[in-house]
Amino acid sequence: MIHHLQHIADLVEICRVKGIEQVVVSPGSRNAPLIRLFANENSFRLHSVVDERSAGFYGLGISLATQKPVALICTSGTAVLNYAPALAEAYYQHVPLIAMTADRPEELIDQQDNQTIRQINVFQNFIKGSINLPSPVKSDEELGIQHSSINSIINSSVEGIKGPVHINVPISEPLYVEMPNPSKNISISQSKTIESPVIEEILTAWKNAKKRMVLCGLNPVDEKLNITLNLLASQNQAIVLAEPISNIKGENIHSEIDRVMILVESDNSLDFQPDLLISMGGPVVSKRLKLWLQKQPNLKHFRLSEGDDQIDTYHNLTKTIIGKPIDVLTEIQNEKFTSEERFVSNWENTSLLSLQKHKEILSTIPYSDLKVFDIIMNNLPADCVLHLGNSSPVRYGQLFDTSVCNSVFSNRGVSGIDGCLSTAAGFASQSDQINVVILGDLSFLYDSNGLWNRNLSPNLRIVVINNQGGGIFRLIPGPSEKEYFEEFMEAHHPVDLKKLVTAYGVNYFSCDNQEELSNTFNRFVQSETGPALLEIKTPKLDNAKIYSEYNRVMKTINY
Repeated sequence: MIHHLQHIADLVEICRVKGIEQVVVSPGSRNAPLIRLFANENSFRLHSVVDERSAGFYGLGISLATQKPVALICTSGTAVLNYAPALAEAYYQHVPLIAMTADRPEELIDQQDNQTIRQINVFQNFIKGSINLPSPVKSDEELGIQHSSINSIINSSVEGIKGPVHINVPISEPLYVEMPNPSKNISISQSKTIESPVIEEILTAWKNAKKRMVLCGLNPVDEKLNITLNLLASQNQAIVLAEPISNIKGENIHSEIDRVMILVESDNSLDFQPDLLISMGGPVVSKRLKLWLQKQPNLKHFRLSEGDDQIDTYHNLTKTIIGKPIDVLTEIQNEKFTSEERFVSNWENTSLLSLQKHKEILSTIPYSDLKVFDIIMNNLPADCVLHLGNSSPVRYGQLFDTSVCNSVFSNRGVSGIDGCLSTAAGFASQSDQINVVILGDLSFLYDSNGLWNRNLSPNLRIVVINNQGGGIFRLIPGPSEKEYFEEFMEAHHPVDLKKLVTAYGVNYFSCDNQEELSNTFNRFVQSETGPALLEIKTPKLDNAKIYSEYNRVMKTINY
């Protein structure tokens, strides 16, 4: 007779053999046998995070740092639903998470049994695939089928376009018994590799184009890709636009896209307009760039992707080239066809002009969110990892040079504020560098359970720009003019951040003016007694006016 927990013993063994190393665990009773098996195997490193929503994002951060799949384990019922935000972000950011959700046996579902919901396919709209492990297993043949299913679902998380998967694991009682050994005859299958792309059409278009542009969106660090794109740019083969979160940087790379686009969007010159666009990676932040590209006439656009993702952000897609972008770009770079000199120089000169005006404006503006960003960006420690929270921080970050950073990350898959802190904490746990995460006050409070973690890394530095509510809505035309704005959209909060932070044992720093920030920031970054948080209070009524004035003055540049 097959042991009623044999299926989970084999699940853990398959994870071990397939090289899964990191497991984020949330406590529970139904998942206790899973926790026990993973904890007793030295191949795994377990992280304990009580709140499943935070745990999901913490695992996301670990996977971003290691570029490997990370397993999540939780108990049954509503605990499962709390993984949804992180899995949705992982799906659209192409991060391989493996959610293992303990469940009650099938006969107990919808029978008023504790902690039971319909868990099968519960994440179906934002995962790559899902399996349910039937329990109990009645024969060796059924067990073999399960082994094959587990292999396939784990493989799918890293094949083609990476992403999260779901393994639902019904577990019958008794739960606290002697565990069986893994089955002896578990066969392991390897994930499929991407075939070399067929690129004749894109090569022909590259040769025929006169004004070439390469655009890289959200992307993890990729040194080979960075080198190749820098060669393309330095040889004047193409203008390369790469936002900070693309992790592509170099002397000839245009990274401060939003700042440059303030000027480009108001200039009708044909000299800015490409006739060929090659795009890759995840979303771009700059709305200015998106709208501008959507208006370009006669633009050929090839997207490079590791799967047929059917993405046409700019409404002008010619074709998706399926394969590794580095393979395609290496072939293209070898062609050494230069773009029109005037096209290249126009972008370069505009970038230099925007930087010059940017510095002039920031040297005179009063204390505000924008000035705070200026001070922070000019004082970031070399080789740090920068995490930009959603809403205002990631948009302000678009205006500044981040080349001093080792890498830059932001949850731009879905662009939610719900897990920015937890993601940064997960990443920091795998990093030797100082990790600085910049958040708005609402974003921090929404994910303050990210501090509910006994193993917060001492290299984590949390900057909270407290403008007393959702400051982003004052930057967007329209919302702030409504009578319900302050109560329901800006959503001012009464939380004393110092009391909240110190309750979790995190070092607290604060400032509420420019001089204090200049004097405090380096002490905060260099703190050696564990993770630290810096609360920066800014004038909420002035921030939007100053940002608006910045944009107005930037547009007055004379060529």
